[in-house]
Amino acid sequence: MTIRLRTAFFLILGVLILWVLYLQREILTPFVLAAIFAFIFNPIVNFFSDHIKLPRTISIIIIYFLIIGVLVLGGVSVSQRVINESSQLQEFISNLIRTASAEVNNLPEWIKPAVKDTLTSLDRTKLIGTSASLLYLFPQAVSGIVSFVIFLFSAFYFLKEGRNIVDRILNFVPRDYRIETEILLRKINSVLGSYLRGQLLIVFFMSSLFFVVLSIFNVKFSLFLAIFSGIAEIVPFIGPFVATSLAGIIAVTSGSSNFNLNPAQTALAVILSYIVVRQIADLFLTPYIMGKITRLHPLLILFAVLAGGKMAGMLGLILAVPIAAVVRILIEFSFDKISDSERKSN
Repeated sequence: MTIRLRTAFFLILGVLILWVLYLQREILTPFVLAAIFAFIFNPIVNFFSDHIKLPRTISIIIIYFLIIGVLVLGGVSVSQRVINESSQLQEFISNLIRTASAEVNNLPEWIKPAVKDTLTSLDRTKLIGTSASLLYLFPQAVSGIVSFVIFLFSAFYFLKEGRNIVDRILNFVPRDYRIETEILLRKINSVLGSYLRGQLLIVFFMSSLFFVVLSIFNVKFSLFLAIFSGIAEIVPFIGPFVATSLAGIIAVTSGSSNFNLNPAQTALAVILSYIVVRQIADLFLTPYIMGKITRLHPLLILFAVLAGGKMAGMLGLILAVPIAAVVRILIEFSFDKISDSERKSN
């Protein structure tokens, strides 16, 4: 088999594999989450194995125990409040929907159908008062446990065999292209790892700042809203807008505030504070943590986010930007190869 035929074969095989993975994307979630987990914690495993000289298996087990310990300690002080606030927020949203439904008739005729459809959709998707039977909940619980076990084993494999995976992939690459492919894979690995670790730091930092802001203004559900707002930063443009809007709505309807502000003033102060926090992050935090990792135009990022959400839901929203960055690397690599070929031919 000539090099051109072999290259064409692997390209077609790669497209077919991607197509099958897309068709089976619903079962890929634990594997994708495991890969994200491995990208984030791989430097720590490398530190334990390279500098402390611990076996990678022992290093991974230590990390698992450390994470479990942090989750348990954090759960004792935080989880109960988050659970309480989330249930109270669901009750709050339910009451808000009932109040809004009663006021729909006062709206202009042209907007009534859209508002009614929105309220009906919210009422169907809210989590409180669900009448789901045990026959429905039991398969969901079993599926969740199975997915979690798959995640643990997959993450363990990715962390343990991470360095060998690239070498095994290179074995299938024609020898003439092996060095270039290795460089390309190293670039992709660097971009994905840096982006995901940077996002984790940004989520933690932004959640902390938002919690301080919401606590200062005595906004209800401050901890839940802060965590949600921090996680929403993962989704460019859309996430911060939704988080700011939700915080403003909760502030204006909660009826309690510090500094003797009325609800409207509290909501305005919260929205302005969110904008200031995001500007501080964009000016001083994001450039240093994320740097020029993706090198994508904002419009391309917005398109990638919308396309990712349409194709794969929440997971697509989270992975849209790093995948777009990988596509950029592949396109740049292809253009470089074409330019090199043209120069050699001339």
